[in-house]
Amino acid sequence: MRRALATLLVALIMPAGLAQAQPSPADMRAVQACLASQDGKLGLGCVGIIADPCIESAAGDLARSRACAQREVSVWEAQLDAALKKVKRGGFKEIDRAVTKSQETWRSSLRELCPVFGKIDPGMLPGNDAYCVLQETASRALLLRRLGEAVNEH
Repeated sequence: MRRALATLLVALIMPAGLAQAQPSPADMRAVQACLASQDGKLGLGCVGIIADPCIESAAGDLARSRACAQREVSVWEAQLDAALKKVKRGGFKEIDRAVTKSQETWRSSLRELCPVFGKIDPGMLPGNDAYCVLQETASRALLLRRLGEAVNEH
């Protein structure tokens, strides 16, 4: 039930045509391995490790570039879901309320911001709106991952 609700919410925030898919196990492992190698860093260096080489091989084909970005978005959506669960497990009601409220604002921002990249000159972002969703979702997942670690330290 929760997975279905999460999928529905993701569908509501995604720009038109960016349907959420299940991440491949290999892609999940690649991102997790990258995050494990970050040695205390937030993990921003892991953003794009799947999409960027794929986009490069797409050689300017926008549809293929979008598909590459969407592929990695599915991994970061799973990371975001796990991070939100971990924050909730911390048991800090005030923090949980703040995160829930900020998620609503973030998702609203994502719905407004990312479609803009699909309307501008191709090449501004590889994969246009899909790459915006990738960047925003990954950054959010990493930030909340760090918060989840902090509220579960003790």
